[in-house]
Amino acid sequence: MSGLWRWLIGGGVTMLALVAVSSVLCFLIAERLLAARALERRLRRADHAPVSDQPPAAWAGLRRMGLIRACIVTAPLLGLLGTVNGIVDAFQSILQGGYVTEMSQGIFKALRTTQYGLSIAACGLLGEQWLLRRIERLRSLRDRPTAPAEEA
Repeated sequence: MSGLWRWLIGGGVTMLALVAVSSVLCFLIAERLLAARALERRLRRADHAPVSDQPPAAWAGLRRMGLIRACIVTAPLLGLLGTVNGIVDAFQSILQGGYVTEMSQGIFKALRTTQYGLSIAACGLLGEQWLLRRIERLRSLRDRPTAPAEEA
């Protein structure tokens, strides 16, 4: 665990912000997927129930995808901010005497935050697309014609 902690701290404050964004993103995608799964079960069980019987809150939660998109867009921007901070650190070390280890730490910090920001965005895009496909499948379930009620 100490190796992971050193890796995170080595990226500076930007890395901690990236960890927060990735945590929020993972939570939102998991929560939306679970909500979609619950709604799909409800739709499959209620084959003969009209669509108006489905709670609108269940559908509203699946439509709110803006925060997921915001996290996906923010992650590479934070990575870029970490890159700039790392390069600034590398140049400051050059001005203060130019020790190779200090310069390499700044460059390493820059590359680490960029890598993590891009990884978050790529995984977030995959999760978002998976969720959007799931929502489309739910819409097709919702909009399918209901079976006629059996007459006695």
